[in-house]
Amino acid sequence: MKQSQNEIDQMIKLAQSKNRDLVRGDINQAINSPTSNLVLKVAEYYYDDGTSKELLCLAGTVVCHYKENRYNIPIEIWLQQDHPNVPPLAYVRPTPDMYISTTSKDVQPDGAIIIPYLLNWHHPNSNLADLLKTTSNAFSQSPPVYSTSDMTNRTTLYSATASSKPTPIGMGNHINPSYSYPYGYLWTNSSTYSQKIYSNNYFRQTCQKSSKISKSIDGQNHANRFSDMTSEPRRMLLPIQGFEKMSLVSLEEAINPLRSIIPDVEQMAWIAKQNCNHPKDGLTIDESASIMLYTLEWEPHEQSLYTKLNMALRASNREGLKSWFLYLRLIINALQKLPSTHCITYRGVKADLSTQYSRGSMIVWWGFSSCSLSIETLQTERFLGKTGSRTLFSIECDSAKNIRSHSFYAEEDEVLLLPARQFEVMGCLDQGNGLHIIQLKETQPKFSLIKLDPS
Repeated sequence: MKQSQNEIDQMIKLAQSKNRDLVRGDINQAINSPTSNLVLKVAEYYYDDGTSKELLCLAGTVVCHYKENRYNIPIEIWLQQDHPNVPPLAYVRPTPDMYISTTSKDVQPDGAIIIPYLLNWHHPNSNLADLLKTTSNAFSQSPPVYSTSDMTNRTTLYSATASSKPTPIGMGNHINPSYSYPYGYLWTNSSTYSQKIYSNNYFRQTCQKSSKISKSIDGQNHANRFSDMTSEPRRMLLPIQGFEKMSLVSLEEAINPLRSIIPDVEQMAWIAKQNCNHPKDGLTIDESASIMLYTLEWEPHEQSLYTKLNMALRASNREGLKSWFLYLRLIINALQKLPSTHCITYRGVKADLSTQYSRGSMIVWWGFSSCSLSIETLQTERFLGKTGSRTLFSIECDSAKNIRSHSFYAEEDEVLLLPARQFEVMGCLDQGNGLHIIQLKETQPKFSLIKLDPS
């Protein structure tokens, strides 16, 4: 259904646009553009510095024609509050079964559109309708996305041969509700999928990237999570809060603010979700996949999601944590559904940390803590090994969450401790041969260090 002028005006007012009349005219021209199918919404935009603002966003598809076929490319155009005096922020938004072309000169890996028209934006000569037309022409020369619906055998683009635009949300139950329009699948007038075409160039690109990612996940030492503690701050930080007020959304929406922070996060989320078709413990697919995404490690491991997330949780400035709020809401909601277990868990690091943990002291681990129920697991060379400087933590905890059924590496018997857990150091033991054992016991802080949803 076409949006009314009153609806559009209300959203312009809500977004506190400075030049309302100019914005209204520009938006109306864009919505009526023959090269696109867009709807207006107001949503939170996350900047690279961790700040966010409610901005106007035109979401939907732009048409391109390639090799005598028509394609609808998923895009978002964000209007900053001083629009049109400042350029909009435009992105390609691929569905989980699509990739951004690694050879595109018009779109960056994070989806940002960088065509010359946008880079040279100058009011009053620049407007959204011309931006859409120029974007359509650029994408017709070189489509920016390709599909990975069957990436081991072939790569496809979805062709739309019909003159009609894609079916809006609400016309079919199979459409992903996290998008304003169905990006991945385009329909003909008979409501059947049009013929898929295959591109050797896209095939080669996808196979190379898929091979690289698969090797990165499966061929490396994926034990770094269990040793991720050396950067824990030794001071009291402000509580972790604000995320608990966010709405629960799909995994795709939850990682949306993280695309500029974590390379490959969209592909890794897609991989996680493909492995969570039948989640256990009463979790939804998105909840289970949020946990699995946390456990995934890829090279370099500093770019893995768990590393970036724990860095943000340990930072004294809480502003940078805002980009993580949607993901935190999803994964912590998932973990709260799992029963808490009183048990002894283990984690360790190939370093001597004994001087940092004196008997009787209280410490807080601000990041998520990956632990194992099996001490034998940590003794293998892939984890601590049996030589050199090592610190093994034996942790008596009450809030452990057994995530074996939701981990990408089920053989590791992983249990996860939520962020901001407080422990008392019960004892330290020098075992000789470079091994130090530190015994911790989980305790309750005087004031809550993380705001959890009581429900």
